Amino acid sequence: PTRGSCQCEDQGSIASIYCMSPRPDMHLLARQFAFMDQFFGVITDGFEAPQWQERPGETKNSGHWILGHLVVSRRFLTRLAGAELEREAWEELFDMGADSTIPEEGPSPEELVAKFYASGELLRATLEGLEDEACDRVLSKPFPDGSKTFAGAARFLHGHEMYHFGQLGLLRSHCGLPGFA
Repeated sequence: PTRGSCQCEDQGSIASIYCMSPRPDMHLLARQFAFMDQFFGVITDGFEAPQWQERPGETKNSGHWILGHLVVSRRFLTRLAGAELEREAWEELFDMGADSTIPEEGPSPEELVAKFYASGELLRATLEGLEDEACDRVLSKPFPDGSKTFAGAARFLHGHEMYHFGQLGLLRSHCGLPGFA
């Protein structure tokens, strides 16, 4: 679909979300990711090794894995925008569908927190520098919400980050840490 028109086939699917949302402004999206940096600090305030390793269920991800996955998602979006950012070997540990068991040689939560903030800084700079042509670039494969352009992918991955922040908030509660709101 083009901006302002929509021809999604299944209006009841998650893919129809793409049709309901206008193309995001990259400067605004960059500021929203900056807000997420601040919010991340609030959500994870008080997390120590036991909280990062806690899994609220046998098949659920740990805070450590969720954190790594968030970093990988930010780095992926930065590369998708065209920035030169080498994919590092540790990233495969946190890809969607990866085993949620983190090997000893994987990055620690402390290392990942630093990478989270650094990747956010690079992502924001990249988003703020994008031209309309780059935002409208059609992707080779649509995202789960039906997004077919870079701008749609950026919007989806911002929502994806909020989803995982919710998981970290639930994990905070599960671990007995005080609420923040």
